[in-house]
Amino acid sequence: MGEMVDINDELVRSVVTVDDGRDYTAQLVWRMGNRRDMRNGVSVPIPPAPKVSAVRVEAQRKPRKRGYRVVQKAIGSV
Repeated sequence: MGEMVDINDELVRSVVTVDDGRDYTAQLVWRMGNRRDMRNGVSVPIPPAPKVSAVRVEAQRKPRKRGYRVVQKAIGSV
């Protein structure tokens, strides 16, 4: 079918967006309270990031061009 591609390759990263389907909310909240826990002498293990959806690889969208170049030249923004 297709060739295997290294997802971590910089060229691939600039063309596609990879979503691993995990929910990192609990880990983000844990990181926000990490300094507080260290200061208070509490050791809380990092919570897991559960799988909530399938892995998605989708092409990055090109930004929409706003306005016409002639108009932009007239106002001096180009």
